[in-house]
Amino acid sequence: MTIDLGEIYRTTRLRVADIVDDSVADRPVPATPEWTTHDVIAHLAGVLGDVASGNLEGAATDPWTAAQVERGRDKAIAQLLDDWATAAPGFESFLSSPAGTNASAAVMDVSCHETDLRTALGLAPALSDEMLAWAAVTMREHFDTEVAAAGLPPVTIDVADFELFRGRLGRRTRDEVSAFGWSADSAPYLDIFFIFGPTDHPVGT
Repeated sequence: MTIDLGEIYRTTRLRVADIVDDSVADRPVPATPEWTTHDVIAHLAGVLGDVASGNLEGAATDPWTAAQVERGRDKAIAQLLDDWATAAPGFESFLSSPAGTNASAAVMDVSCHETDLRTALGLAPALSDEMLAWAAVTMREHFDTEVAAAGLPPVTIDVADFELFRGRLGRRTRDEVSAFGWSADSAPYLDIFFIFGPTDHPVGT
């Protein structure tokens, strides 16, 4: 499906900026148990800093993201948001271009962390149906490829787009994912279902 990834990223970034400040900097984020709200913002701002500097070796690994959090350690949330906003327009324009699909993981990341933050702050999810439909199609296609590569029979999963999105990105336990509407026994598929995770405890939304 066709979607403007740059616009999705921009609107998500602006929603995040509207809900965080230093008064919630130390709030634990259950979906990322080692991180506070400040750490999540440092990561999101740090991703674009690394993109701008070409520091992409080990992208999305724990050491890469941990370095982003550490670099932002002494900055106020307002400064981190300013850094993010300064770096964002060029990246968002790239995402809106035909080549932007190569960086679509950044849209998944910011959307996932927005929901992590909103859950931590007691706010309802705000992801659009358009974004979730795109993410679900992308994630189902990726999962089907992983299933085939593992030599497993094709399987379908009857579950809401939001749950698929949160589950594949590690915001659901194995038991929660097992309870999805699988067309076959889920057990052989769980090791390849999770892109990150699973979490070892329910995190809510």
